[in-house]
Amino acid sequence: MIKKWVQHPIYEKVMTYLALAYVLLIVLELLDTSLVYNSGFQTLDWCLWFIFVVDYFVQLYYAEDNLQYIQDHILELIAIIPFDSVFRFLQIGRLARLFRLVKVARIFALSNRFWDTLNKLLHTNSLSKVLMLNVSAVLVASGVLSIIEKKSFFDALWWSIVTMTTVGYGDIVPTDTVSKIMAILLMLIGICTFGMVTSTITRFFTDNERETKMDILLAKIEEQGLKIQELEKKIDILIKKEE
Repeated sequence: MIKKWVQHPIYEKVMTYLALAYVLLIVLELLDTSLVYNSGFQTLDWCLWFIFVVDYFVQLYYAEDNLQYIQDHILELIAIIPFDSVFRFLQIGRLARLFRLVKVARIFALSNRFWDTLNKLLHTNSLSKVLMLNVSAVLVASGVLSIIEKKSFFDALWWSIVTMTTVGYGDIVPTDTVSKIMAILLMLIGICTFGMVTSTITRFFTDNERETKMDILLAKIEEQGLKIQELEKKIDILIKKEE
């Protein structure tokens, strides 16, 4: 029963979302160390950690080759060992800070859960190429503005991003003709990009839902096929007994 549930397509999808949530949680803790002393935050952290510990050992139990599974998922094994919590509990402060690296290891381990999903999203409607075009446009426009308008590259980068997103704070205003042309191009690229991103995300979730339903249907067909085989075996046994 558990094996059937773990192999269900929806299970992997749920674990992917949980992995993403856990990564965000870890990043927040690395950015704000005071969250370590927040009871609610730590309770959520422990709950998510426990879920992935259970998931690891369940997957290990049902793996065809346990040793091969451990070798292929060594990072996940290291990530679920709570070194930082143990040393914090023992009040060994220096080692506890050292084992904050385990948090980073968890980020890499958990990212494997949703990297395939992210990679699939980036390849939907060639979204990765569009994003690369946007990054290139922002960098080129920033370089041009910093030279022509004599701004720092960071200020020029800020202006390019604000212009492309059509936010337009107005704190930096181009005065040269070339800079204004760059601004027009950035705005046009930004408008086209956001429209495409919206349609791409919609298509991605639609296709993903369709594939999930197809996987569920195929799993049910396979299950029915196994039941038919069992019935055929029983029928053969009964026929042999009658003979």
